[in-house]
Amino acid sequence: MTAAVPAPDSPGSVDVLVIGGGACGALVALHLLDQDGLRVALAEPRHAPARGVAYSTPRAEHLLNVNAARMSAFEGVPDDFLVWLRTQPESAGLDDAALAAQFAPRRVYGRYLQARLDAHGARASLVLHADAVVDLEREGPDFIATFASGARLQARAVVLAIGNPPAALPGGAPALAPVEAWDYEAVAAIAPDADVGIIGAGLSMVDVLLTLQANGHRGRVLAISRNGLMPLAHAPGTVPQPGGVDALMPLGVRARMRMLRQWAADAVAQGRPWQDAVERLRPHVRVLWQAWPDTERRRFLRHAVRQWDIHRHRIAPGVAAIVDDMAAAGVFSLQAGRLSRIEARDGRVAIDWMPRGGTPTTTVVDVMVNATGMEKRLSRAPGRLLPALHARGLVAPGPLDLGLATRGDGEVLDLNGDVVPGLWTLGATRIGDLWETIAMPELRGQAERVAVGVRQALAGC
Repeated sequence: MTAAVPAPDSPGSVDVLVIGGGACGALVALHLLDQDGLRVALAEPRHAPARGVAYSTPRAEHLLNVNAARMSAFEGVPDDFLVWLRTQPESAGLDDAALAAQFAPRRVYGRYLQARLDAHGARASLVLHADAVVDLEREGPDFIATFASGARLQARAVVLAIGNPPAALPGGAPALAPVEAWDYEAVAAIAPDADVGIIGAGLSMVDVLLTLQANGHRGRVLAISRNGLMPLAHAPGTVPQPGGVDALMPLGVRARMRMLRQWAADAVAQGRPWQDAVERLRPHVRVLWQAWPDTERRRFLRHAVRQWDIHRHRIAPGVAAIVDDMAAAGVFSLQAGRLSRIEARDGRVAIDWMPRGGTPTTTVVDVMVNATGMEKRLSRAPGRLLPALHARGLVAPGPLDLGLATRGDGEVLDLNGDVVPGLWTLGATRIGDLWETIAMPELRGQAERVAVGVRQALAGC
């Protein structure tokens, strides 16, 4: 296991500081360590690196949303995860087909990433700083990072691998703090008889439902989201529908959605799942997104983004069956509506909301869970680091205020639109430029390309 060491009390120096030790940060570090002699620091407050929010869950019921065959951490070694998974006790008795098709527990995938990091031949060149970076400033050609502890570290290059920051509840902060969906211990501690209100209906809501079900939950569970839609299920044997996406390129939102629906209908007519049509788009999402002017991107965000999300970011069939069973048993209900106010009331939580097509409603629950997902806008970014970087002019909002302004393979642009030499990012921070940028098949490629860019820049210094 990777040993965590405290951030240094006195300024030190490294070649590269990777801020964030989740999956993205760990993958970047792995690729950087392939360069002999490169000194790399990984700043991650969590005790275990490589796991981040998604893969740090201790819960067996939290599964990957992609089957094992597609979850290699390395583009050039497509079966790497399968090879490692075959050595684990969870794989005993599974044949190769079943192993590739399974949706493994996310905690198992976290072990895989950590194992790959620990086993790297240059692991001794990596130092883990178990502290959060709260500020970053230029000092000549280098950067000085300030940690929450007050310690400082000098780096020739910096990679922002900060993951998916949690979004706040709509309407401002409530008087009563909610349970955060990504706080796995707090969710697991919810009493089985408690009435639970969940704000949001995405993948994090599904995680909450799975934990409640695993704990034998008996109280009622109400989820409220603007659209009342939740992720759909994967279909066994899904393969990309043949053909490219050239026909979609000149089309606006409405026309693209019509064509995609036709492709899905064609797949079903041929005896294949509609999911094949969505998989056809996956390698081309970046160019499809960038082909739109801002007017069409805004139209997509207003009218079509939720339909895209539930069809593109799907859940394991077994997970969907559990959620369906909870709904059929009357334990779980999902409603479309808008949140207006949350307040404490006699030791419970009163949620004022407007159901779609209905009248103002108040639902009183014992526990409220924030499952609104990740914060996409720099202007609302939680924590200290991104606001500090924005105040210094080192980062700027990405297109439509989504993520950070970037170019190429993750070079960060400042408030003037110029490249910040030595500063890169990847993952959710690139959503404005790339749109699809949070799943492992996308992240592994980004990590490798960022590492290449960093090495080339340092070699040219």
